[in-house]
Amino acid sequence: MRLNPQGFSRKIVFLVFSVLIGAAVTYAITYRIFDGSVDLMKDTPDYQSVLLINTLIGASVTLFVIELRWDALRVTLTVIVALLIGYLMTAAFNLDAANRFIQGEFRVTLESDGTAPDVEGMDVEYGAARAGDFNNPDHKEPLKKAAYRFAGTEGDAVTILAFPTRQNIEVDLQLALVDESGKTLAKSDSVSAEQLEAHRDLNSQKDAAIEAFVLPADGVYTIQVQPEELTLNQKIGETLSKTKVAYNAFLLGPLDRVLRWSFWIQDAITLIILGLSIALVFRAEQFSLGAEGQLYFGVLVSGIVALKFGDAPKELVVPVALLSAATAGFLWGLLPGALKAYLGANELVSTLMLNTIATRFYEMVLTFELKPDDAGYVASSWFPNKGTLTPIVEGTQITLAIYLLIAVVLLTWLIMFRTPIGYEIRMIGANIKFADYGGVNTKRTIMLAMAISGAVAGLAGAHLAMGIHRRLILNISMGLAFEGVVVALLARNNPLVAPFTGLLYSYLRTGARFMESDANVSFEVVRIIQSIIILLITAEALVTFFRRRRIRRRGTVELDGAPPDIPAQAHPPVEGTAHV
Repeated sequence: MRLNPQGFSRKIVFLVFSVLIGAAVTYAITYRIFDGSVDLMKDTPDYQSVLLINTLIGASVTLFVIELRWDALRVTLTVIVALLIGYLMTAAFNLDAANRFIQGEFRVTLESDGTAPDVEGMDVEYGAARAGDFNNPDHKEPLKKAAYRFAGTEGDAVTILAFPTRQNIEVDLQLALVDESGKTLAKSDSVSAEQLEAHRDLNSQKDAAIEAFVLPADGVYTIQVQPEELTLNQKIGETLSKTKVAYNAFLLGPLDRVLRWSFWIQDAITLIILGLSIALVFRAEQFSLGAEGQLYFGVLVSGIVALKFGDAPKELVVPVALLSAATAGFLWGLLPGALKAYLGANELVSTLMLNTIATRFYEMVLTFELKPDDAGYVASSWFPNKGTLTPIVEGTQITLAIYLLIAVVLLTWLIMFRTPIGYEIRMIGANIKFADYGGVNTKRTIMLAMAISGAVAGLAGAHLAMGIHRRLILNISMGLAFEGVVVALLARNNPLVAPFTGLLYSYLRTGARFMESDANVSFEVVRIIQSIIILLITAEALVTFFRRRRIRRRGTVELDGAPPDIPAQAHPPVEGTAHV
């Protein structure tokens, strides 16, 4: 066998390039978390574990590039386009950002040392104040301009102030004093630093003040106050400014400090495990959505072990709880596999129905068996310390599950690509008729694919129970297993790519959370933007998945769709015949 020196050197260059990208990501994340300070890093408890996890993040990026090659660039560009569309959507929702300068509660005060004439029907008098609310969106006819009349005497010096009622209101006011003929005698759209210091009621230089104005004659005067009209530059500037704040929180919020970074990592661990679970069954072209129910059984069984045997040594309780969770998930995953293999039940329908059974069973056991009698809400007791996963970063919920995740990734890859059952799963996924002709026990393989997938999902449930919540609560998953479908589709059902896609998807979820809290973007807007981004970056994988599934159901396989070790043919040769 002759080696191609040119091809070998290209592979080496590509490998080095991939490693450099991963190293750059590791450095960038670490630099951002610790603000580029080595001293801050060393003062952080368990910073070595933080560095280890960041290195693993870089390794996942390297594997993503190596495994997908040019597709990695396509996925990256798709994400960038999706983020740009998300930015435009955020800007569209922030088009009214400048409205804070023209709406809000305000107050007008009128001060004078003189004596006002007694005239009925006046709106305000010396020493009094009036208040209102400009452009309130809840009002049917919002106030746009206020006018208050007062009676004055020639020679009286009056001071008129217009300002927001609270400091957090930013309405930009302008003020005018008008005589009976409609002539403007004085006006103001800002205050000086000296006026701001002299009058406690004033909040900022955007307030308005007419100070010590001498009335020219006896009569009725009108105070006119209204927000300053917005300019186009103000509208655009405020929209871009608020959008920048929101997107900074979205894209960089999870890396602001170690605590926020931990929210990303602990969420990603669960999502990656779920993505691996779903990738296993998707590889067999079985569109199973049973990971939610399998996760709930993993949560329940691991929680029961932690609660009932929490006094035993931790070295015994934790492995038994994890093994029990995997076993429970395995058995619950075996059920829809048997229904599919032997009764021809549609796996999509059966797994969705079994999810409902699993979640209701979990709620029943938690409510009537595990909830303490004196509890004010539905939840179990806190797990004993010996029944929880040990944190590896102080003050966070990042636990030893990170090592469990590494083991699950490697084990899933070995099962899928280095074992007979994995080969059979991929054969069924490529062409189930070909697998039948080739002697594969397709019924057994489908059952095992769903059962093994369930075991992995059960481990995700154990992580939620023993590592995150550390007790059993209602709605512990919040539909997280369905998010694992996105992770699997993004990874092209490749277990070595799932860590990267899980981290990416979790980053978007966590960033959206900080976008809502830091930039005061409403939850609905955040969910819409997040959904559009996920839709765009999964659309290609989703379309490809169903296209190949449809083609293979017709008994054909695309040449570029079959795994490299499975012949891409619709009709395998029958013994004793020849094919021309």
